[in-house]
Amino acid sequence: MSNTDIALSFDTAEYYSLHEACDYLNRKFETDNITPKKLLKRIYEFDLDAYIYGRGFYLMGSHYLDEDKLDFLDELDKNSEDYQTYTTQIDLYLFFCDVKPSLTCKELGVFIQLSHRMISNLLLLGRTEISDEWADIEGLLPHNRLNANPKDVEEFLLPSDRPSTYRGEDYQFDKIKVRESSYQPILPKESIEEYGLEKALSRINMKVLDYYHLEDYQIDYYEGVNSTFNNKETYALNLEATSDDVLILHKDLELLESLIIENKPAVEKTEILFKKKGVSPRLLKARMIADAHAQYLWSKDHDKKIRIGEMCELVWSYLIDTGHGEMLPERKSTLKNWLSSIPQYASEAGRPQS
Repeated sequence: MSNTDIALSFDTAEYYSLHEACDYLNRKFETDNITPKKLLKRIYEFDLDAYIYGRGFYLMGSHYLDEDKLDFLDELDKNSEDYQTYTTQIDLYLFFCDVKPSLTCKELGVFIQLSHRMISNLLLLGRTEISDEWADIEGLLPHNRLNANPKDVEEFLLPSDRPSTYRGEDYQFDKIKVRESSYQPILPKESIEEYGLEKALSRINMKVLDYYHLEDYQIDYYEGVNSTFNNKETYALNLEATSDDVLILHKDLELLESLIIENKPAVEKTEILFKKKGVSPRLLKARMIADAHAQYLWSKDHDKKIRIGEMCELVWSYLIDTGHGEMLPERKSTLKNWLSSIPQYASEAGRPQS
């Protein structure tokens, strides 16, 4: 065995940081041309999995069952004991789907799968936010079983946590399964009572950009089935990850190697990178300020000169001046969708006569 073979064998690991992955590939292919940014760009182009490690916080889950497989539930007598047994099993199953990944994240840590939006931000900005605003945490891995399926929340469950066969009737409990999940980082009452707010925040392994109470924002967006996490004593967290936090599994690095060697074309992106699921408190506040400012300016526009395009310009500048620039949409014209009412003259074509 050559020294190079020994070094490569020593370098092989279950997962790597981007720097470690580059060192491994550069040594393997006897080059120095592979850099973390180039590697991340290839991960994005080929739509490969990449992760960050999160620990010290809880996760509020939203879980969606495959309802098509549960149609027969509608045919059962809602008042029967069998129906109550069945629905209790579903509720208990969803409870475990919520609690088990969350407690694992708090105590042991989990591998959080990066979305396209996150990787895009890491490439362009060197950082990305993980918060309730985007709600694009859709995949998690137990830190001690990295060969699991990140999209399957049952990877965190024990066999006893899953719906079991009910012997009283011929109901098929194996049909009860979450088909997709999403998660938001939170800090609930239990953690704050255990450590105190400041210590609880300090136990989080990532940078905490912001945290805010859910008390004033109990809106439909928070769909977690675990009511313990969905109360006025829970804080939503806005966390930050950088390129230095990115991890890639060995199996995904091997897949990337094969795709490049075979000269495969990059995957065409079909999803919208900046799709949002719901409205965060900060974004909600920015929209309210934008609307209030626009309505105020139009109320003073006695000559009826301010058209919608100009108003978007004025509101855009005002949000920047008042410290809400980070919440701005990609295009100024989108701001018109933030306004509760628009005067008829403001939507008329052409400029008003002087």
